Amino acid sequence: MVRVLLDGSLAGWRAHARALAAACVSPTEIEWVDLLRHREPGGELFGAPQPSPLPEAPSQELGVPRAFLARAETVACHRSSEVWGLLYGLLHRLVNGERALLDDPLDPDVATLTRLEKAVRRDAHKMHAFVRFRRLEDEGSRNGERFVAWYEPSHLIVAREARFFRERFPSMDWSILTPDGCAHWDGKAVTLSPGAPRDRAPDHDELEELWCSYYASIFNPARVKLKAMEAEMPRKFWPTLPETAQLPELLADVPRRLEEMARTSRRMADSAHPFVPKAHDLDTLRAALPACEGCELHRNGTRAVPGHGAPDAAVVLLGEQPGDTEEREGRPFVGPAGALLREVLEGVQLQEQDLYVTNAVKHFRHEVRSPASGAGLEERGKRRIHKRPTTQHTSRCQPWLDAELALIQPRVLVALGATALRSVHGPTARMPDPCTAPAPVASRYAPVTLSTFHPAAILRAPDAARGEQMRAHLAATLAEARRSAGLVTGSRPPGSR
Repeated sequence: MVRVLLDGSLAGWRAHARALAAACVSPTEIEWVDLLRHREPGGELFGAPQPSPLPEAPSQELGVPRAFLARAETVACHRSSEVWGLLYGLLHRLVNGERALLDDPLDPDVATLTRLEKAVRRDAHKMHAFVRFRRLEDEGSRNGERFVAWYEPSHLIVAREARFFRERFPSMDWSILTPDGCAHWDGKAVTLSPGAPRDRAPDHDELEELWCSYYASIFNPARVKLKAMEAEMPRKFWPTLPETAQLPELLADVPRRLEEMARTSRRMADSAHPFVPKAHDLDTLRAALPACEGCELHRNGTRAVPGHGAPDAAVVLLGEQPGDTEEREGRPFVGPAGALLREVLEGVQLQEQDLYVTNAVKHFRHEVRSPASGAGLEERGKRRIHKRPTTQHTSRCQPWLDAELALIQPRVLVALGATALRSVHGPTARMPDPCTAPAPVASRYAPVTLSTFHPAAILRAPDAARGEQMRAHLAATLAEARRSAGLVTGSRPPGSR
């Protein structure tokens, strides 16, 4: 039986393992004793035992796969003293004909290697997450300060993970103290020293209050799962984490905050419903609209713009939202996009008396920009730039559209643009290809529903050819709307409502 005393390092094990493997010594004939992980019996009486002298390197290379060396480097950090016997057993098999051994996950030794490797990597992940540095004044450091952390890893990973912290915090001098060993960085090199007790590290600094305030602000009571949290952040790490000191208070406040979030959610989910009256005519809806506070757009200094047109219109044109000019005048489609729309309507002989025009969102969503430097006198003053409404804005404003169209009951609905289209058919609806013919479908609002491009999108087309395609599609869609509604040259058929 060969007895090998190791100093706990991978380099020491490799030196002995190479020599033993070259001599074809069987794993069953070797006793590996790790002096770092296992204290020898009687050591206190007769002095600490010393590692076995390193043997000479064998004359021939063993040809060990690189994958094994990389995995051995990780597994060597595992706290179990059995890792050396496991690694040598795998090495012996690899150099004696089983070259594909590591590719067999069902092999018992390979399965054990994988389990230990995962444990070390998991411990390293927790170290990256849970090390908390605290500032100390240190005249010998580069900036007169050193950041010190105390941490208790499950495995012997301090030297290995020092590389991570060196790359993560290269500009600050730091020390990580653990019971097994300590790592120090001075901007030039990482140095290692023996383990240290916890009282060698500070337990507070002036940044801690700021960090705790930040943690409390991002604490989400809706996602609290105490068992899952303890699994990811075991309680043994809590004493060194400043944020955990306030966890009992934050957890005690969870029921109240959840109820507050639920009330807010209910209020926002049906945000426009409390403001939409049970109206029997469009005038009642228009009178109630200015009081709507269903979304934050009511706070942006603009007024809500109601729909406009015949209360029994055969065709409803649905746009996205009012623009700058529409908001100022209080009517939809009176700006540049409206001028283009009227041109196309005239071309297809669809007249105003047969139409009702409205928008999916009733307020003007915008951002305010200052003029560019050097602007002339005519350009001075801030400009309000259109911003597309979000899906949330559309859904919160939906009750107004529901009420309008329930009163009008159009035969044909034309959605102008993607926002209008998705308010009718849902968030997954897609705009048509401008080269295709109009495709009527049924919807909850009208037996015939068409979709085409918003006039504003045509004005913003990337080039003239694309703009002409989009305008042609708009004209064809409006012509189809007139035909589907049974209108002849803009007049209603006899007996129509």
